[in-house]
Amino acid sequence: MFRTIIKISVRNLLKHKVYLLVNVFGLALGFTAFILIGLFIQFELSWDKTNEHYDRLYRVQRHYSKTRYAMDGNDISPHSRAITAQLLENQFPEFEKVTVIRENGGKFLSAVADRQIYVDGGICADSCYLDVFTYQFIDGTRNGALGEPFSILLSKTLADKLFPGERAMGRTVTIEKKFDLKVVGVYEDLPENTTIRPDYIVSFSTLAHTDRITRRDIRTGDCMTFALLKPGVEYKSAESKIKSVFAGYRGVEFEELQLCPMKKVYLDFNGNGHYYVVLVLYGLIGVFILIMSAFNYINLNTANAATRGKEVAVKKVSGSSRGTLIVQFLGETMLISLLALGLAFLLVVVFLPVFADISGRQLEFIWATDWEFAALSVLISLSVGILSGIYPALILSSNKIVSLFKGDLYSHHHEKFNLKKILVTTQFAISVFLISITISFSLQIRFLLSKDLGFNKENMIYTKMSVSKSGTSFSQLRDRILQHPEIFDASMSKHIPFVSFGGGMTNWEGGDQEEKISCRFNTVSYDFVRNMGIFLIAGRDFSRDFPGDIGNACLINESAAKCFDWDDPIGKRLKDNRLSVVGVVSDFIYKDMHNGIEPSILILASEEITGTWTFAFRVDPNKYQQAKAILEHEFSLAFPNDPFEFNELLMAFENENTFQIYRAINRTILFFTLFNIFLAIIGLLGLVSFTVFRRTKEIGVRKINGSSSLNIFCMLSYEYFILAFYAMVIAIPASWWVYEWIPSAYKLHIQAWVFALGGGILMIIILLTTSYQTILAATRNPVEALRYE
Repeated sequence: MFRTIIKISVRNLLKHKVYLLVNVFGLALGFTAFILIGLFIQFELSWDKTNEHYDRLYRVQRHYSKTRYAMDGNDISPHSRAITAQLLENQFPEFEKVTVIRENGGKFLSAVADRQIYVDGGICADSCYLDVFTYQFIDGTRNGALGEPFSILLSKTLADKLFPGERAMGRTVTIEKKFDLKVVGVYEDLPENTTIRPDYIVSFSTLAHTDRITRRDIRTGDCMTFALLKPGVEYKSAESKIKSVFAGYRGVEFEELQLCPMKKVYLDFNGNGHYYVVLVLYGLIGVFILIMSAFNYINLNTANAATRGKEVAVKKVSGSSRGTLIVQFLGETMLISLLALGLAFLLVVVFLPVFADISGRQLEFIWATDWEFAALSVLISLSVGILSGIYPALILSSNKIVSLFKGDLYSHHHEKFNLKKILVTTQFAISVFLISITISFSLQIRFLLSKDLGFNKENMIYTKMSVSKSGTSFSQLRDRILQHPEIFDASMSKHIPFVSFGGGMTNWEGGDQEEKISCRFNTVSYDFVRNMGIFLIAGRDFSRDFPGDIGNACLINESAAKCFDWDDPIGKRLKDNRLSVVGVVSDFIYKDMHNGIEPSILILASEEITGTWTFAFRVDPNKYQQAKAILEHEFSLAFPNDPFEFNELLMAFENENTFQIYRAINRTILFFTLFNIFLAIIGLLGLVSFTVFRRTKEIGVRKINGSSSLNIFCMLSYEYFILAFYAMVIAIPASWWVYEWIPSAYKLHIQAWVFALGGGILMIIILLTTSYQTILAATRNPVEALRYE
């Protein structure tokens, strides 16, 4: 019987080739979008799973207790003190291994003196690191690899750059033209979805010789500590024990430790859940598009079933049971659904590189590793087939033979339940929702690009570099550079906005001695405020007329003054009374475009140029290349032993993580909105074609009785415009709520005209899609219409 049913199903499908093509292609697009988004979400939820001990691996974070903060979430820091690993492994048997690492930031590495390679991602790690994290070695072994000072491990990519065509093992790499490191191993590049993904790893013991930092150092707070719990240990229990490990250490007694599971380090390390919102939005889009294509299929299948009444009547007369008819219809719909899924897998191969580029992720679909996802897709496909066929199958199989021959299949169901209207309205609502969200995100990106940052990012060139003793003061270097008319101003600082940022705790005059505030500290030269275009709103700037400012005076921003509850900050003192406030600057965005503005404290630097500094220069925009060449020449003379590279501050701003996320979201939603619009067009074309086909005689009669072509057109299109209105009533509040739900400190609230535009685009789509078929039917000769059978 099943063989016969399949054979009949294939014959029916081949008989209606256009119906088959529309359904298969429409469903395939929906499945393709669903699979692509599913792969993206699966990728985002799989971070760090390549580590062998993923389920027992935790990052040790700092939680600042008894402290005020400018914004929520900043009481948790992913960084910890260098001594943390040693304290945990010595005092708590719950931990199997504890490792400490320190990020190196951008450094220049070289194998030969005249070829410097800038590497952005390197770390220093202790000897336990390779016991905690999983690495695959190409050359060398992990045993004892990071035990000796001045040892370095290289990723395969970096090893090939430094030693093209040669073996790196045992060779020497020079970092920043200052220290020689011996290559003790080469490891496979880590996958993109790895939180700690260094290009090279230097032994932590090297820091004792280069930066005077050891594992016993309590002063250094910019390290990261990762702990491997013993099997069977409950992490909340271990966390409660280590919480107050710093209670007996003066100056850090209010720092509490907590454990963040490795599965949350990337997604939600501080518990605010912001990135989960993004993943939920992606999931909604995937489900909506799948629903869109499924509803198209259900509508077209239901409409097509109305033309098969006589076929079913003949089968009933010939003795076919109701069960056989239901199986027949479900078999056809499930077969179409599986064909669509097969085509979708092919389309995924085509679209995956495009989507990966849009989303900024290295996505791939491999049957051998993604078989569970593929099996889920097959299950969903079969479910869609069953749902799309069950309603017309039940109606057709339950109707009387006389009714089937008359063709009034759905007549007695019309008033109680019109499935088509509900499904079409839902499709239109999804279209308006996605169009509105896409436009809103585009406006948000424009808003962020044009937002007043509180400083001037234009025409600024900077370099961040490690300076050995040069014998040159910054004032001397600055005066020499400003002799060139291409360069307008210059400053030196530890940090500049969107490039790097410092942090620390401070108490303040008038506050509780046990209460501190987390601030962004920055050590700057005299001309930093003017050069960056930051506004002074009270007091004075640092001045060479006040040599006592160095190390003693500070500037604060408006947010800091509010946090300290100071109405008149000038003359107030900070940091155990060591710093005196001489001026207040306007708030400026320091770190990113997602979080709010934090309290900021600027401290005046000495003239000596030693250590890591960021040099920033305001240049003539019409002479950018000349200014860059001048700066490179002057720096080569001033710092012959220190590598450097000049970059534009504007590029750092545009590459900021929030922008990348917003752009990726916007491009992705636009990509799938186009999918959705195409599906809407396909669905409407199919529905209108069936409507015209079923009402051909009615159209002919109306024309004979005097109806104009315009009346016929309006009659056929009116229903869809009414459904579009209902859809907007649903979609507008939904899109408004979802967009407002997305977190950001700097967000343009959704504009009313966006909804009007979304609705207008839907109306245009309906008009253009229905016009051809309805106009053709309205202008057709009524004689042809009456004899079309």
